[in-house]
Amino acid sequence: MMIKSTPAPAPFDHVDADVILRSSDKEPVDFRTFKLLLSLSSPFFAEIFTLPQPTGTSIYSDECADISRGVAVIQMAEDHGTLRQLLGFCLPVSVHEMPRFSSFLEIQKVTEAACKFEMDGLLRYLREQLVLPRFIESQPLRVFAIAYRYGWDVEARKAARYMLRHPMNTPFVSELEFISGATFYRLQEYHRMCGEVASSRALLQPALAECHDVWTWIVCKKCPPAWNVQSRNFPDARKWWAQWIEDIAEELRTKPWGETVRKWDLQSKAIGQAAACPNCGKRAREDLEAFSQMLAVEIERDVSSVDLDLTFDDWSSASPTVV
Repeated sequence: MMIKSTPAPAPFDHVDADVILRSSDKEPVDFRTFKLLLSLSSPFFAEIFTLPQPTGTSIYSDECADISRGVAVIQMAEDHGTLRQLLGFCLPVSVHEMPRFSSFLEIQKVTEAACKFEMDGLLRYLREQLVLPRFIESQPLRVFAIAYRYGWDVEARKAARYMLRHPMNTPFVSELEFISGATFYRLQEYHRMCGEVASSRALLQPALAECHDVWTWIVCKKCPPAWNVQSRNFPDARKWWAQWIEDIAEELRTKPWGETVRKWDLQSKAIGQAAACPNCGKRAREDLEAFSQMLAVEIERDVSSVDLDLTFDDWSSASPTVV
């Protein structure tokens, strides 16, 4: 019985194609392409096309033969969407624009197929795509899990660093099934340690202040001080500034990255408190902005010194197949 299939749209409908890749969909789609392009893109296909195909065991099933033109058909395990993306990378840009990924699911499916067919060039491109801002900034945990699954160390560590911009108590994502519980624990510990380091750096600022500093919270003597006990060797900072330091230190425990220091709502609160003082009210905004920029740099430097214990294991080989 002949399998009823649907022809793929251009440019996967070339009349001179010498091989057809048939998708695994319930209603399969036939992609007409060329053995040469597949062989150049994939050592897997290059070897397959050179192997002799004994009668009865051929990868080109009799029921899949394109009898009208004698073009062999290969039944694929991938769906038509994955094949369209995968084959799009094999064609020259003069006939097909570079495929663009719109979701993590697309990246996962194409990556799995690229690994299967040993398409190293495509895998390098996929690694770059995975850490694009539109993916890694909004969903770093998903990026981490995918990168970890395929043993991409650089990308996994970059994603872990981006995770510091978000609280660790994120909702469940399906990609977590790609990593082991031990790996997720190490990721949590890394986030916690970075939070401790960043928070400590912020809380250390009052102790690092010096009497000759010209920040408004140091030179002002009119609004309430932060501490009741005064010292000749320790500058008497203003209460509103000390409260701001405590607020950002708390925020840094859950989002340990430099830009947290510049969080506008916390700065706005501090500026509002400083406005009650005729001295601080004039300079609070400008001084806080300059100080927060300096502190953000220090926090990024300190967080960079925290090591992520990232040990790749065999877990990914047991990970569920993307469907």
